[in-house]
Amino acid sequence: MLKVEEYRGEDSESVRSLILTILKDEYPFDMNAYADTDINDISGIYGGSENAFFVIRDKGKVVATAGIKRDTEKSALLRRLFVDKAYRKKGLGASLINKAIEFCKSRGYEQIAFRATDRMKDAMHLLEKNGFEKLESLEVSGFHIHRYALTLK
Repeated sequence: MLKVEEYRGEDSESVRSLILTILKDEYPFDMNAYADTDINDISGIYGGSENAFFVIRDKGKVVATAGIKRDTEKSALLRRLFVDKAYRKKGLGASLINKAIEFCKSRGYEQIAFRATDRMKDAMHLLEKNGFEKLESLEVSGFHIHRYALTLK
């Protein structure tokens, strides 16, 4: 069984490859809506006690990712929720979300937020299934950005 683990430096290229491949293949028009500079320095951007980056590996290859980044003292952003196409519908996304929730609770965050574009229908469905609520939809540079949040108790 595949499990959620913490990111290691040697995952760097596998993470970049997974994320950039999915963005290019599935969200080519959305790439401009999100900067990808964070995936060039995962340890730096997602390091420290308030942030985290999780991966799921299969035979050493990263097949799913999720990052947690401090937003405010009481809230965090769930970012980089990606699952390789061949591994979808197997519960990996839910496992990553559960790990992110567990991490955020352990750090005292009261809310987790996620931003998605219209094309991220699977991610939005998964978020809703896991208790996230859509708070707002904004049009930004021709894109619709939907903000979801989960209040932690």
